[in-house]
Amino acid sequence: MTAEPASSANAEVVPSISPSTAPSITLPPNRFELELEFVQSLASPAYLHYLATSGILYQSSFLDFLRYLRYWKQPQFAKYLSYPHCLYFLDLLVPPSSDPDENLEDGDGSGGGERKKNNEQQTNSATDSGEAFRREMAQLPFRNFVHEQQFYSWQFRSARLYGKGSEG
Repeated sequence: MTAEPASSANAEVVPSISPSTAPSITLPPNRFELELEFVQSLASPAYLHYLATSGILYQSSFLDFLRYLRYWKQPQFAKYLSYPHCLYFLDLLVPPSSDPDENLEDGDGSGGGERKKNNEQQTNSATDSGEAFRREMAQLPFRNFVHEQQFYSWQFRSARLYGKGSEG
């Protein structure tokens, strides 16, 4: 991937779309902010439900765009996220392919092949779960369940970080 400046306000670089993918598209100068806002919108179960019920979540071009947005998982970009669980939903929507570093055999030659086999099985099940998650997000009860679990997660995190408050 090549990199280009995201905007004059940010010194960060954002991976660019390959010229063969979109040769006639002029990228906006505030692309970094637009992509940041969109990635964080994936943290909303209601928005994911809308995408699933409208059919957008099943379009191959949209899924390619979601795969492109995985660069937000890198620390130099993730530090800008206010809702980091959006990255978890991104992985559920389009599971990452197995990391090439994980598939390398051990230096001593023991167990590397078995680990590679296990990683391939996990990748295959992750691909299936991505399809299942996209399908289930179209169901209202599942959307409500995800929203509820998200609330419990934030509640637990808040209690762990800030304490349980004054006990009366």
